[in-house]
Amino acid sequence: MFSPRYLPLLLLFITGCLGPVKDLYPEKEQQRSIPVFVVSHGWHVAIAFSTDHVKDQLPEHKRLPDTKYLMIGWGDNKYYPAEKTRIDLFLRAAFLPTGSVIQVVGVDQPIHRYFTNNDIVRVELSNQGMKTMCSYIAKQFSRSNSGSLEFAIDGLYENSAFFKAEKLYYFPRTSNWWAAHVLRKSGLPITPFYAITAGNVIRQSRKSGELIQQR
Repeated sequence: MFSPRYLPLLLLFITGCLGPVKDLYPEKEQQRSIPVFVVSHGWHVAIAFSTDHVKDQLPEHKRLPDTKYLMIGWGDNKYYPAEKTRIDLFLRAAFLPTGSVIQVVGVDQPIHRYFTNNDIVRVELSNQGMKTMCSYIAKQFSRSNSGSLEFAIDGLYENSAFFKAEKLYYFPRTSNWWAAHVLRKSGLPITPFYAITAGNVIRQSRKSGELIQQR
């Protein structure tokens, strides 16, 4: 039975915003110099950054892009890879626990030049924050018995692929919650609890970063 003495904590959880994790996201800007790009694709958000930060944490795979940048997003294993929006797949993803996939997109030019019709926020992380975030991302990929990444299906972009992921997809664990949770692992002051829409993730990210492109 819920005790009234826990009500203040519950209200704080619902209405409060998470502050920075100081060991990962230091107050001094000069200690945060690694750029990360929060890219809105309309319904969902993905995270882009230099490949160098994560390549040593993922096993080699012929479908992993060998490019300057990687953009990584997570979602339902049927709805996310679909080239056209389908109401049956949307309802399946919205109301049923389903499998999930991670899309990895390779980019060899500035992120805002590749994704020209997207809202993009640039945030800057510390070395430790970036390491912690990338370590978390690497653990989200499903692995075979031999430890290899498990390819799922071709990606939505020219140099991209979907890989099987570990967690089930269900509301409120959506693609936007996942993106916000990834950013939170870096120590960024962002609250995944509120991250229902792509617009919310972009708004929260802007508080710590810079909107470099708006569609």
